[in-house]
Amino acid sequence: MESAKVLIADDHPLFREALRQVVDSAFSACSYHEAKNLPDALSMATGGDFDLILLDLRMPGMNGFTGLVTMRNEVPATPIVVVSADEEPDSIHEAITFGASGFIPKSLSKEQMVQAVRNVLQGDVFLPFDHLESQGQTALDDGDFGSRIAQLTAQQRKVLEMLVRGKSNKVIAFELDLAESTVKAHVSAVLRKLNVTSRTQAVINAGKITPKLVELRA
Repeated sequence: MESAKVLIADDHPLFREALRQVVDSAFSACSYHEAKNLPDALSMATGGDFDLILLDLRMPGMNGFTGLVTMRNEVPATPIVVVSADEEPDSIHEAITFGASGFIPKSLSKEQMVQAVRNVLQGDVFLPFDHLESQGQTALDDGDFGSRIAQLTAQQRKVLEMLVRGKSNKVIAFELDLAESTVKAHVSAVLRKLNVTSRTQAVINAGKITPKLVELRA
């Protein structure tokens, strides 16, 4: 994606400026709106047709993860990336569980944040590398992965099948008669439910048990 419309929601002016620089570096052309509390962010997000929302976990009105859940429900098809000074593994895990498409610690460098934003808009779930190492994330046991596939909706399983076949978001959108933004939302949901952080991980693990995908479609 060469251009993007981004909502930056953070109550610290200096960090909003830093995030503007990240967005400017991530895309050749972009437009952004800014909010300093959750009510303003929700008002802007609803009907705003944003490509990405960068959401501070501790700005006024958030009330912990309640604000993230509220935003997720308001704009289910828009990728939301939590940006936070809280780097505890439990907080990172909960953010993803509650619907975030990524978690960017404020301690990351500008270059790392730029790459994180690009990864999310490609359909991946971004987690800080140190967190992944601390969790010892590796390929999942086939039985465990199969049980997670069973938690997917019928539409999400179709999307996963098409990912395994190497189809792009654009092709999936055409074949399923969906908006490309809806496909991106499905891909992000699939990654979260399968507890993987990239399409590659999902495809590698799902490719081992392709018969189960067909088995579970109904």
